[in-house]
Amino acid sequence: MSALLGKKLGMTQVFNEKGDCVPVTVVQVERCVPVLKRTVEKDGYDAVLLGYGNRKPKHTNKPLQGFYDRHKVEPARILKEFRNQDVDDDAIGKPIKVDIFSEGDEVEVVGVTKGRGFAGVFKRYNYGGAPASHGHHESYRGTGSVGMHTYPGRVLKGMGMPGRMGGKTKHLKNLKVVRVDVENNVLLLKGSVPGANGGLLRIFKS
Repeated sequence: MSALLGKKLGMTQVFNEKGDCVPVTVVQVERCVPVLKRTVEKDGYDAVLLGYGNRKPKHTNKPLQGFYDRHKVEPARILKEFRNQDVDDDAIGKPIKVDIFSEGDEVEVVGVTKGRGFAGVFKRYNYGGAPASHGHHESYRGTGSVGMHTYPGRVLKGMGMPGRMGGKTKHLKNLKVVRVDVENNVLLLKGSVPGANGGLLRIFKS
């Protein structure tokens, strides 16, 4: 098993052996346990279902409680499936620690970017806008012309326009593991990762 779920705590910086300052993202791994293993023979594909966090009894309905009772695992707050992963049968229900990674490993991180709400083209696409000189009025931050003349007479696909920004799934590859704190179950990943502080991250080896 080379995948886990974690929570983004924020960013800080550390110094490596050469004395260089390295920006890192701190990822805290709470209770993360394998709940179910899927196989090609039974399900048609290989995967491991991970449960993260703890779910209160009042938030666990009877069908969900029956699912966890059948697999002899305490209810989890979140369930996520990882394809092409394998785990031993005796490891089902036992917590996964950050020691499955080591310093220098390259990992992939999947998270949901910060939601920015409805945004204009300045914020969304870094447009420059119209010059604030003579002859211009009420159109400094506008989109500008979006279509064209008779041919083809339509707006081409991909044209930048105002709209909802952020809140999308982002997949980053080849992020380096800078430090592994087994005692506190914390990972330090080089650079930034998608999402706000407190957001859920899916981390697995590249």
